[in-house]
Amino acid sequence: MGKVMVLYRVYPEANYDLDEIVKEFKKIERIRAVQKEPVAFGLVVLKVGVIYDDKTDNPSEFEKYMENIPGVRQVESLDVTLIS
Repeated sequence: MGKVMVLYRVYPEANYDLDEIVKEFKKIERIRAVQKEPVAFGLVVLKVGVIYDDKTDNPSEFEKYMENIPGVRQVESLDVTLIS
């Protein structure tokens, strides 16, 4: 079985504290990296790196889970890479 790294862009709801979303993400074991990224006109999004098992995990379910975290408006998959 291999491991897959998926890079997401997470868009916050308007006027929501990004630090609160980061705190929630850091509690989740499979999330390995969270980084703030300015996009445009003062909009800051989060880039989130998530590790999955390529045989047993379902990224679609986890994306829905992330979208249900308070303050998260949208989750967009940017890149998928096999890491082992």
